Amino acid sequence: MKDRYFNQKTMQTDSRESFVEDIEALTTGNVAAFERLYHKLEPKLFAFAMKLVRSREDAEEIVQEVFLKVWERRSSLDPTQNLDGYLFTTAKNLVYNKARHRVYEFAFGQYLADYGAVSENSTQTTLEHKELVQLFEEACASMPPVRRQVFVMSRTEGLSNTEIATKLNTSNSNIENHINKALKMLREKFKSYDIVYGFLLMCAYLVR
Repeated sequence: MKDRYFNQKTMQTDSRESFVEDIEALTTGNVAAFERLYHKLEPKLFAFAMKLVRSREDAEEIVQEVFLKVWERRSSLDPTQNLDGYLFTTAKNLVYNKARHRVYEFAFGQYLADYGAVSENSTQTTLEHKELVQLFEEACASMPPVRRQVFVMSRTEGLSNTEIATKLNTSNSNIENHINKALKMLREKFKSYDIVYGFLLMCAYLVR
């Protein structure tokens, strides 16, 4: 009985060491290590994604995008940290961003329906859309560098305040303060825009 328990513990230790070694190899661009990690972690990540999106096609897409990000960020991975947690967090952020994009698509479609933007007005509608997006991007660019970084990490990358605070080595309250000031500035920027679509577009970017 003791021997069996000892053997199980030894196998778990060996498996963990092999896992860490694969992550270390991945940081140097080792494709074989990446493939091994993919085969080990893909089933668990797929099951997690299915719980989030309840669609096999969407879950498969999420899994592929997560592992693509892992490969793109391979040099910054820490072999001592929990890769499972990193994968799940990335998956949740991707789901959030996709949901926000759908809000944007719905908002634009609703705008077209409500304001009768038929073919003869389509050029003007497109220009309004481009102008609003440009204004938003210019507003973001005018933010102080740290505030812009915090805002992008929050609203574009979908990170939580705690995750941002950890990455930037600061407090949650400081992160919240930056985000509130960024949102206030954007509201001021767009308050003169008497276009419902302007509000809907900003919701697609700003609502958490």
